Amino acid sequence: MASGANYYLLTSLPPLDEPGTPPPLSAAELRARAAHSNAAPLVDAILLADDLRQRQALLAGEISDVDGAVLTSGQMAGDEPLPPPLAFAEAPPPPRLADDLVWEAYWRHAAHVARRRHSRFLSGWVRAEVALRNRLAAARARALGESVEGREVALELGGADGVVEDGVAAWMDADDPLTGWRSLLMTRWQWATSEEHRFSFSHDEVAAYAVKLLLLRDWHRTMRDAA
Repeated sequence: MASGANYYLLTSLPPLDEPGTPPPLSAAELRARAAHSNAAPLVDAILLADDLRQRQALLAGEISDVDGAVLTSGQMAGDEPLPPPLAFAEAPPPPRLADDLVWEAYWRHAAHVARRRHSRFLSGWVRAEVALRNRLAAARARALGESVEGREVALELGGADGVVEDGVAAWMDADDPLTGWRSLLMTRWQWATSEEHRFSFSHDEVAAYAVKLLLLRDWHRTMRDAA
């Protein structure tokens, strides 16, 4: 595909303002717009992460409604099995949790998509997100006096860098959970902005748009929940 293959798609998408502003479209709308582009596999892989987060919160009773883009309503509710390669037939051995195994499978799936589609952005996003997730899991376990064993996922995919370190430090120094969560969102927003390669019209620029849209949606949810 030529670098300008996504010219029409990217110029037709509404601009994304800074965190704190409403997301201009839903994840499902973005998926529909990108469906026939060379970025579609990247967008699907990224939006699946948001579906899994919503599914996890729904099954834990933290939220009562979801708006998935990739998973079906039955899969979100736990009434249908997750699609391959996320489904597991057996319970995980202690101390592993089923959710952790799902996320491990998800990150390996996303890394596979990145390699298959030659996506530098998606590969870097997986590396940063896995490192950030594992650092936070370890920090939480230590704070609770628990073992970190079995709580980290896909260790071979993570790669710590300055952004990850700064995000974890800001989260740990925050005065309250909401401030800590928003500091992580800002860290991730800054990373995506630095890696988006604007005006390249490549599939990676579309992938960066998808990541930043999800971050806007996450911020908007915290505003709604805090109201």
